[in-house]
Amino acid sequence: MIKFIKKNIYSLIFFAIIILSIALRFYQLGVNPPSLDWDEVSSGYNAYSILKTGADEYGSKMPLTFRSFDDYKPPVYIYLTVPSVALFGLTELAVRLPAAFIGVVAVIALYFLTLELLRNWDKKERQYIALTASLFLAISPWHLQFSRAAFEANIGICFLILCLIFFFKAMSKSWYYLPFALFFILSIYSYHSFLLINPLLLITLCALFYKDLLKQKVGICLALLLILLVSLPIFTSFIKAQGTSSRFSMVTVFSDPQIQKFSAEQLVFAKKNHDLIKQILYNRRVIFAPIVFSGYFSHFNFDFLFLHGDSGVQHHAYNMGMLYLWDFPFILIGIFYLFKKRDRRIFVILILFLLAPLPSAIATGAPHPVRAIAMIPAYQIFSAVGFIVSCLFLIKKGRFGKLFMGVLIVLLFCNFSYYLHSYYYETPIKYGYFWQYGNKEAVLYAKQHEKEYNRIIMTYAYDQPYIYYLFYNKVDPSWYQNNWNYTGNGTVDRFYRKIGKYEFMNITTKQFSGKNTLLIGTPDEISGNIGQIKKRNSIP
Repeated sequence: MIKFIKKNIYSLIFFAIIILSIALRFYQLGVNPPSLDWDEVSSGYNAYSILKTGADEYGSKMPLTFRSFDDYKPPVYIYLTVPSVALFGLTELAVRLPAAFIGVVAVIALYFLTLELLRNWDKKERQYIALTASLFLAISPWHLQFSRAAFEANIGICFLILCLIFFFKAMSKSWYYLPFALFFILSIYSYHSFLLINPLLLITLCALFYKDLLKQKVGICLALLLILLVSLPIFTSFIKAQGTSSRFSMVTVFSDPQIQKFSAEQLVFAKKNHDLIKQILYNRRVIFAPIVFSGYFSHFNFDFLFLHGDSGVQHHAYNMGMLYLWDFPFILIGIFYLFKKRDRRIFVILILFLLAPLPSAIATGAPHPVRAIAMIPAYQIFSAVGFIVSCLFLIKKGRFGKLFMGVLIVLLFCNFSYYLHSYYYETPIKYGYFWQYGNKEAVLYAKQHEKEYNRIIMTYAYDQPYIYYLFYNKVDPSWYQNNWNYTGNGTVDRFYRKIGKYEFMNITTKQFSGKNTLLIGTPDEISGNIGQIKKRNSIP
């Protein structure tokens, strides 16, 4: 038995890491986070619609972008959710299952990517770092946050890791260029950030390894041709009024009307005063530069990374950053150590690390951990390198070094325990509102009592309540595809929907009366705008 353990120690540790990653991603998956947010519900219902009819909620057959709330979601996550919904029904678990499964795959994949990146290193050191990187990803707050909810970005980064693995493997066997191209394409169709990151990374790979690629002209040319042809539809959607360009125009800083207005006002003022320098600085082509630079470097902010995360509380646990506090020194040590190696393969992960914040930098709301999710693999590898290098150094220092290493591991465990407490006990209470908690309960209450009323009005204060009605009532997609266009003009109002006797609207400035009307709103809406009304129920 002891001989077996010694012989297979690395495999057993790797297997234990996989089990840990499964436990952390699947435990209470349908319960915590405490509610599906509107994007998750939309993905689930559209997957249900594809399963039943082969079309999305609007009737578009097998779309490459899903219209959803007119924010045009990428397709891969929704299609991955179809078999999950087929097996488990239209439930919270079914919607989040693909994210959790792919999250585990990413943990496994990072192990093999690390081995490929450190191919020229000492065998034992390489193995230690690969296992540690995989372990750190398994327990990563950043990665866990997006592996336990239906975030498309989580799928995209996993496919990018797999893409890089097969690129390096193709150096010895050219047929690996096929899965390389496949995962490259899947990553692009998984999340919008990779539309920018992947092409830049591909240029980097070709520049760093052009001599190796020239030896395999046929394989790489076929892969590049496949990538070009299959990716073309999503890139050409940028020139259309709807689709990817619509989403881009919603989030990019270049479309921010306040910045454009400020630029125009300052230019007028500068021209009146014949101030040439300000005319250059406030030009609409220049004024965005400092905003983009600031957005880019905000992703390296200590508070964002290690203390409190970003302003989007659904992106991190309560009172936690995107990484553990103990990651900080190891990341610095790891980056310093890797720079000394000057290896082309290591440059790939360093360049990916630097490219990752770009999509978030040109969008509003930076720093944004979802749009910058491609930073995760690099951080785990840097931290793993720093940790192993530190441990090997301490072991050489004798008893004192080993004692210090033991204290270090205890501190790591304490930080991990604090994260688990925060995620499972504090976050659902502190941040439950941000997951639109209450929409499910309100919709189910309305369903239970709908025969008592001629009209049911539900507030838009928590955004997109109609999709909860479709999801939790399992509304027949065929019926909805024929009835969603109640205005007849093919457009939808973000703040008003009508489905039968149900109306979803902003009710803060309206008055409603009548015994046969059920009103579902916020406490302020109910008390501030309604006169004669009988309170029936409340959702805490």
